[in-house]
Amino acid sequence: MRIKPGQKICLDTNVLLDATDEGRALHGKAQSVFAFLPANGADLFLATQVIREYLVVATRPEMNNGLGLAIREAVDNVREFQKQAAVIPESLSSCRNLLELSVRFQTTGKKLHDLQILATAHEAGVQILITSNASDFPRIPKVAILPLIDVEFD
Repeated sequence: MRIKPGQKICLDTNVLLDATDEGRALHGKAQSVFAFLPANGADLFLATQVIREYLVVATRPEMNNGLGLAIREAVDNVREFQKQAAVIPESLSSCRNLLELSVRFQTTGKKLHDLQILATAHEAGVQILITSNASDFPRIPKVAILPLIDVEFD
């Protein structure tokens, strides 16, 4: 899928992790999201939930499925991401949206973290959520779930 100028794009945590970890299969694609999309008029966004999740995984030891980064390095990475992507804060409205969506889709457990990202993106008027794990998100009107692998660049 091609991203059009002016579209609002929210990035899932795994896109940031893919952009950070050179050993990941989608590293180059994730790097291109940050380099190409803003330069071509798309607006990138990070939900505060994404930043929290990134810091958790980035600083977790590699033996525990993390990246093993020092907190300073992980925070510096977030600051670099923020040069290309604005932060969407959680709000009372996104919380209401989360509650409604959780009941509608019967979402429980760890899947609620992903649903919070989707609820926050929806409330901010985001049109597309890019993720490496599209199956983690329910489909709702107004926010398309786009697998990172399917993002096309000119």
